[in-house]
Amino acid sequence: MSETTPPSDYTEDTDIWPLMVELRDCLCETLTTRGLMPGDCFCGIVPGQQATWDYMTGMAWVRLDSVVPSAVFPNQSFDLNNCGTTLAAEIEVGVIQCTPGPSADGSPPSQLQQFESSRLQIATMAAIRSAILCCDDNSDLDLILGAYEPQGPNGNLVGGTWRVSVGRA
Repeated sequence: MSETTPPSDYTEDTDIWPLMVELRDCLCETLTTRGLMPGDCFCGIVPGQQATWDYMTGMAWVRLDSVVPSAVFPNQSFDLNNCGTTLAAEIEVGVIQCTPGPSADGSPPSQLQQFESSRLQIATMAAIRSAILCCDDNSDLDLILGAYEPQGPNGNLVGGTWRVSVGRA
């Protein structure tokens, strides 16, 4: 599959997109600094309804989850007659990492392997939170940190996602 080049003559979003780029940069840097991002892992912005776990060595991502008109952040506005209503977005920030699976003979992971995998998941959860809350946000958007949701295990991968609501108060 070849790389696709987006059209060069479109108007880029100036609110949500720059924040997503900044969140990606903060996430990748925080995970690397804390020793939680192996060198061969993907760390980037992904499109679509869900992040696909295509990187079997692990991955970190930022993804747009939903957007609503919002005259009073974070509440959704139902006034469709006001084309100047600002937007509020929900962004997913997530990480998955390798976790032990069954051995060749079908035995489940040991208690120590389960313990260490859980320990890594919680350390990564804290790192994602720190990346979100401590990011040097140059925008005037407000952030509301939502819930952390564990993900997996699936295909020897486990991790989780934080939801972040962004908009103007």
